[in-house]
Amino acid sequence: MRSNIFSKFSKPNLLRRIVKKIDSFFYYYPWIILLSKNRDYKKLDWQDFKPLLPPKDRFWADPFIWEVDGVYYLFIEEYLYSTERGRISCLTLDENLNIVSNQVVLEKDYHLSYPFIFEHNKILYMIPETGENKGVEVYRCVSFPHEWVFEKNLIKNVEAYDTTLFYANGKWWLFANLAGEDGSTWDTLNLYYSDDPLSEDWIPHPLNPIIQDVSSARPGGRIFFDGNNIIRPSQNSLVRYGYSTKFNRVTTLSTEDYAEICDFEFLPSSMKGYFATHTYNFNENLTLIDAKKRRWKF
Repeated sequence: MRSNIFSKFSKPNLLRRIVKKIDSFFYYYPWIILLSKNRDYKKLDWQDFKPLLPPKDRFWADPFIWEVDGVYYLFIEEYLYSTERGRISCLTLDENLNIVSNQVVLEKDYHLSYPFIFEHNKILYMIPETGENKGVEVYRCVSFPHEWVFEKNLIKNVEAYDTTLFYANGKWWLFANLAGEDGSTWDTLNLYYSDDPLSEDWIPHPLNPIIQDVSSARPGGRIFFDGNNIIRPSQNSLVRYGYSTKFNRVTTLSTEDYAEICDFEFLPSSMKGYFATHTYNFNENLTLIDAKKRRWKF
């Protein structure tokens, strides 16, 4: 016990504490959005990305993209340090990928993030993360991009995080990280299925939770096809929350079984000032990620 006490004040530990203290005085580590025209997720390179830096009173994360008439609209979590709560904002970009406007599109008295957007029967919907409000809420767009109204709760009385829909094999699949009894929101992936994405009677998968693993459970972006392969981006929080993004190839997806294997992992680059990355999305022309970046406070 004596040696453990003194080890806290050993020269290496003391030096680390001093360096950390100095670093925290001059720097902070907000989430930011980054854009790239490289569409190959297996060849992502930090030097290809253009950063979009938020004002210093907030961070930006969880980007989803929607394009209309050649204009890019980025729907993001905008977290204000003053309120300690996320809301959904829309960044409009010009042809040079510069921000021309930033407008709040959805704000509640509870935390919102991960604005998953999808189209069904020519109507645009959004499923933001609403785990704090104990439900999977859907909002319908009535005036793009800034006006959204509550439509319904897909699943009630659940603390669900980063809900992600995907259509395959004649079914709609709903992936969500459900907080367990220990309160963790990082390591328990549940799956539901339905014939209708707006159903209020989603059927739980018999293998739920289909994944219990802090390194791959929580969703990290829109699920997509790579050729005939289904790729599910996920967060690896083994090192720290949202440390890296994994790209998992779904090998089995049915109402009775589920399996996946990691094909590729995109790691942060501390050498370039990025210490975590946990969301990946794209459209035909643009790739979006988020990252925890070291920024000067002053």
